[in-house]
Amino acid sequence: MLDKKNPAPNIDLPYQYFEQTQVRKLHHFYLNQGVEQPDKYSEMVFIIQTAGPDDVVYIHLNTPGGNLNTGVQIVNAMKSTQAHVICGLEGEVASLGTIMFLAADEFIVHDNCMMMFHNYSGGVFGKGHEQIAALDATTKWIHNIMEELYVPFMTPEEFTRLVKGEDLYFQAPDIRKRLNKLVTAIKRQRKAEEKKAC
Repeated sequence: MLDKKNPAPNIDLPYQYFEQTQVRKLHHFYLNQGVEQPDKYSEMVFIIQTAGPDDVVYIHLNTPGGNLNTGVQIVNAMKSTQAHVICGLEGEVASLGTIMFLAADEFIVHDNCMMMFHNYSGGVFGKGHEQIAALDATTKWIHNIMEELYVPFMTPEEFTRLVKGEDLYFQAPDIRKRLNKLVTAIKRQRKAEEKKAC
């Protein structure tokens, strides 16, 4: 029997065989509680940002949400990394968790899972005019982030209802259908961008 890695020297093969070994890392992060202050996630953000193009970052989500500043930093790391980012829906994912989930390159939705979307909550402090300015800026900032990631997973009409204060709940079968539409829309957008670039 011929060993293809060490062919018998008396056989004249019509090709040469070479073997290359590549290092590929799979980074797993489990977010199974509320997301806390940004400084607690520095290592996670660093690992995601510096992961190589052959690496995979897998974020397992089962979270009620949490600190938006932390979530934005994690999402920015997900978007800027060279690695392939997968988010897995593994329980109930709500609020900020939905933003992180939809920022991934690939989605895995387990059975019996649920997503809950709602408008942001928080507070502002200071003198009256300062509170108005801060609230206006914060609302624009957060709604821009939400709209970029939520539409077309949800329809523009659903997003308007969300902004007006309605909470939206989706179960696993509906989430999978919506993700299929989202992936199709992203592919169309990329094709359109490629045509413009030519």
